[in-house]
Amino acid sequence: MDPITLAAITGGFAAVKTAVEGVRSVLSTTEDISQIASHIDNVFSTHREAKKRVNAAQNNKLKGNKWAKFIKLTLKDDSDDETAIANVAAAKLAEKQHEEDILKLSREIDKRFGVGTWAEILDEQKVLIEKKKERIKKRKKEQQEEAERKALGQKALWQKILIEFGKILLVIAFILGGIVLLMYVKK
Repeated sequence: MDPITLAAITGGFAAVKTAVEGVRSVLSTTEDISQIASHIDNVFSTHREAKKRVNAAQNNKLKGNKWAKFIKLTLKDDSDDETAIANVAAAKLAEKQHEEDILKLSREIDKRFGVGTWAEILDEQKVLIEKKKERIKKRKKEQQEEAERKALGQKALWQKILIEFGKILLVIAFILGGIVLLMYVKK
């Protein structure tokens, strides 16, 4: 794993850890559910941001992290190769630390609100994500159908214009033919 990706991974997971700590502090000090919910939402949004940072790391120039530096110094490995043990270990340790923080948070929420609350939160999130995907899919389908209707309307409009233009030409031809016929008969 290159240093850029490594820094993105650990930096993103550090943000998740901060968000988890925020939820923990709110859990112990507040009775207001909206504060707890906003902090949990912050955990998920920072988790998404961490994943985005990993994906964007290939394009950004981020510096190495403390795990990578520590392992490189300990193992005397100064390679920036993505397969170097320091880089692989730093990324894996950051990921494990993130998983541990989320697990601790889930236990605290279950402890405060009853066993299974965290699982219910995750299940509800999955349901809402699926509903959102369906809404997006439906909206895209409606937009596509609207575009098709618009295209068909345009095609029908041009066909109608051509038919009416043809009728006008036919009337003009008929009138000119009548005039020519009258002039011929008059002679």
